[in-house]
Amino acid sequence: MYIEKLRDDIYTCNRTRCGFCREECPIYEIYRFEAFSSRGRNQIARGLLEGTIKPSKELLEYLGLCCVCGDCLIRCALPTVDIIETLRADLVKLGFELRGHRRVKERILKYKNPQGKSLEEKSQWAKDLKFNENSKQLFFAGCVYSLLAPEVLVKMVKILQNAGLELNYLGEEDCCGSALYTTGYWDEFKTNAEPITATLEQKGIEEIITPCPSCYKSFKKIIPEINPNFKPKVFHVVEKLLDLIEKKQLAFTKKIEKKVTWHDPCDLGRIMGLFEEPRKIIQSLPGIQIIEMVHNQYDAKCCGGGGGLLSEFADISIDIATNRITEAEKTGAEYLVTMCPTCEDILARAARYNESSIEVIDLIELIEMYL
Repeated sequence: MYIEKLRDDIYTCNRTRCGFCREECPIYEIYRFEAFSSRGRNQIARGLLEGTIKPSKELLEYLGLCCVCGDCLIRCALPTVDIIETLRADLVKLGFELRGHRRVKERILKYKNPQGKSLEEKSQWAKDLKFNENSKQLFFAGCVYSLLAPEVLVKMVKILQNAGLELNYLGEEDCCGSALYTTGYWDEFKTNAEPITATLEQKGIEEIITPCPSCYKSFKKIIPEINPNFKPKVFHVVEKLLDLIEKKQLAFTKKIEKKVTWHDPCDLGRIMGLFEEPRKIIQSLPGIQIIEMVHNQYDAKCCGGGGGLLSEFADISIDIATNRITEAEKTGAEYLVTMCPTCEDILARAARYNESSIEVIDLIELIEMYL
């Protein structure tokens, strides 16, 4: 079992039993049941290691009720997210699956995106844009942006190109496979990654720029772990935007007084550490006022859409998103700004369902107002 490599960490939790992981866990806050905390899942892991708990689909359902948001990571020195994802991988390898996760897996393997759309439809957003096929700097759009927010991608690419970046684009790009990895389909993730890495190597790509936090995590963290020969440097769009602003290649011509609050996507912030970049970008906009939510940066609340939760437990995802919208409303901001298509989608849904006065927008949409 994969989980064997984490035995020492699991036993450390079982011996310590501090329970700090439960303090802000979005799932535990709803259920108030030990099995839905990282500590409880470590007890499950110990039971599996010792044979006192048998693998089952019911067990996978307990593990599936997790956003993999990493909130527990800031309260505990143990690799709690790794443990949860590894437990999922072990149960999947034994043949247990959750229906929603299986559906996403099948779509990715067949259509190269979680939504089950054709590659032609997925790349439709770029049909009127021009890219440099010889550039070593690749723009990797990602599935969710391509299919849920294509108009944002068009604006994004135009901003980057007008600021001087020569971008390549694969056209009918494959899926990064992030959803496969986090839901336990590790073998499928490796299989899915092989043609992507081969294409990047064939084209001599030296740099990947992506707006999707999950793609960013896949290319910068997960793929290099399974393929040490993976060479491209990986950047999130916020890193490039800030660099362009600081080099004065991107300047803002309008001054508009607005109040906004920033939502930290879990993969972008807590997992990958990009907190300051989006805030500095927003602060560079003339007339803007950024008002932080009570829970921000490392302590930011999850949107509820990550870790496979939305595909299997959509009602719970909406409840978590509603809590975040309520927190955003208390800032008095006009806009809740983020840069993750999944976050934006579920937070916007929660805002509509609850008739919220706050508008959820992408960082690119905010930037465009000032150009």
